[in-house]
Amino acid sequence: MQKPGSLIFGSLAAPAGVPARTARNDYRPDIDGLRAIAVLAVVIFHAFPSLIPGGFVGVDIFFVISGFLISKHIREELSAGTFSIATFYARRVRRIFPALSVVLLACVLMGWVILTPGEYEQLGKHVVAGVAFISNLVFWKEAGYFDNAADTKPLLHLWSLGIEEQFYIVWPLFLAFFWRYSRHLGRAFIGVLGISLAYSLMTVQHDVVADFYSPLTRFWELALGAGLAYLAAHRPATGAAYRSLISWAGLSLILCAVIIVNRDDAFPGAWALLPTLGAACLIYAGGQTWLNRQVLSHRLLVWLGLISYPLYLWHWPLLSFARIMESGTPSVEVRFWLIAASILLAWLTYQFLERPVRSRPRSRKLIWMLCLSMLALGAVGLTIKKQDGFKSRQFSMLDGDYGSMQLGADRGKLHHECGLAEAQKPAFQYCLRGGAQEPRYALLGDSKAEALFYGLVREAGPDRQWLMIGSVFPPERGAAADDSQQMKNRLALETVIRNPDIEVVALAVALRGIFPVDGNTGYITAAPAPDKTADYSLTIQSLEQAGKRVVFVIDNPTFPDPTSCISGDLTASPLLNQFLRRKENPLCTIRYTDHLAGTQAYRQFVGALQQRHPGLTVYDPTPLLCDIPRNLCTISHEGKFLYSYGDHISDYANTLIARDMLTVIGKLRKR
Repeated sequence: MQKPGSLIFGSLAAPAGVPARTARNDYRPDIDGLRAIAVLAVVIFHAFPSLIPGGFVGVDIFFVISGFLISKHIREELSAGTFSIATFYARRVRRIFPALSVVLLACVLMGWVILTPGEYEQLGKHVVAGVAFISNLVFWKEAGYFDNAADTKPLLHLWSLGIEEQFYIVWPLFLAFFWRYSRHLGRAFIGVLGISLAYSLMTVQHDVVADFYSPLTRFWELALGAGLAYLAAHRPATGAAYRSLISWAGLSLILCAVIIVNRDDAFPGAWALLPTLGAACLIYAGGQTWLNRQVLSHRLLVWLGLISYPLYLWHWPLLSFARIMESGTPSVEVRFWLIAASILLAWLTYQFLERPVRSRPRSRKLIWMLCLSMLALGAVGLTIKKQDGFKSRQFSMLDGDYGSMQLGADRGKLHHECGLAEAQKPAFQYCLRGGAQEPRYALLGDSKAEALFYGLVREAGPDRQWLMIGSVFPPERGAAADDSQQMKNRLALETVIRNPDIEVVALAVALRGIFPVDGNTGYITAAPAPDKTADYSLTIQSLEQAGKRVVFVIDNPTFPDPTSCISGDLTASPLLNQFLRRKENPLCTIRYTDHLAGTQAYRQFVGALQQRHPGLTVYDPTPLLCDIPRNLCTISHEGKFLYSYGDHISDYANTLIARDMLTVIGKLRKR
């Protein structure tokens, strides 16, 4: 799993609302220095991941810092009797909203120029998620087979801000409640920390994505910082030698995490203990140890710590947009200058936006203005999503006619009948039939089968109609009796077998449903499950024994979403186009021989099925989708898109394939 990194921030200097005298006495420059180390680790990891493979652990350092500072300030105000929930959230608004709103606006504007409609629509959704502080939940939901690469999501880094704000919805109330029962406060800290950590350690064993994005598996890190604030107030570290030992131990743990941990590890889980305990040790040691005073309190590190929030907000979108325009990783030189630009933008944001906002007297009007600006950005993001990314922006740059990208234009004409009982239909994603007459042909499969089905229905005569059941696959032998997917697989197969009108059954399943594949190329990366051939063979045998002719449909070549197949100048200005130009996506054109080589094991798999079942017909649509004499497969043909969304064929392509495939099937009926 690729680690996108993150950043969590408490107040960078004296928090707004804390009396000036207390703030001056409490300010620790070494914590800003620690924040600088964390943000540098994350930024360098994003720009040059081979230099520090575990740089993404900077997020965990910031969770601890945030929990420490915020809980410390709440405790002080509770002690003084001045704590107010309204004041707490007003401070959060003044701290978080100014820089975030500027970066969100910049991303919306850059996205309008740079992104394809599909990419811009997704950005709109991510803007809404960022405004609502639920980015972690949205990215958690998106993670999976059809998820695009992490480095092409300009707002991916906002997931951590979601975690933090979700924590602070409940944490002030938690502290205020237990403040009345202070003798139980220590146990409450340990309880929250222990339960969340235990849940993380269990979750990471079976779902790394959930462990990474879930607030419940991350709360322990903020609670560790909060517990540290409680411990420092009641049992501060004493003795210069002891504090020095703690500080060096903390730095060692952080360095180990940055060097040893990598994106392939089951993170966070137990690995997160390295950076979090390291940060806790450095904070607990106090600001007077030699390491904290001479190194972490160095003016340069403190300055970087002061601009760390806007630095993090700026650096990832710049790297992400550059990755999108380059259709690949930018050069080292480009990445270097992007980081330099991020630092400049961060300083400008801090100097001319954050400091003026935080230095102004408390004002309800200011808070309302900041909230309204975020709501306006949320409305903009929602509009972008509702308008499908404003598709007309880049029609001239697409590799084909946008109108030909459609799939399922006549979906509304289909009947929701497939031989299943009414009570059984809701369990299936597809239960479709073409005409009013009883179907003679059946199609079983997944979304690849659905994409083909529309063409088959459209091109078939009234006496050669089709039904489809999906998403289903050949039943697996030995599967658990209560496995819902396997129950659907068996029911679909039995329904077709029992139907005496069905003469031909076509199986159309995505290659990735049989073999592990590379998500970008669709090329096979490993062998299939050992029983996969036997499962398919048993399904074919069952159908043949029922008197059905069986057709296996070869999957189409894999391409990116057609809306990402654009190239050329992005503006009407020759000057701006020196910097704003999208390079051609290299994955939008592949060599036919490369496709054959990358899917060779799949074709051998199909060949083995043919050897076992001589009556099996294999239909390969690839000659219609590739220019074999020129050794070329492209996403469009004669100005028409062959593909619709992801790697699914369009209505234009399914018409071409259906006409050819129906001819083949027609010959089967005459045998």
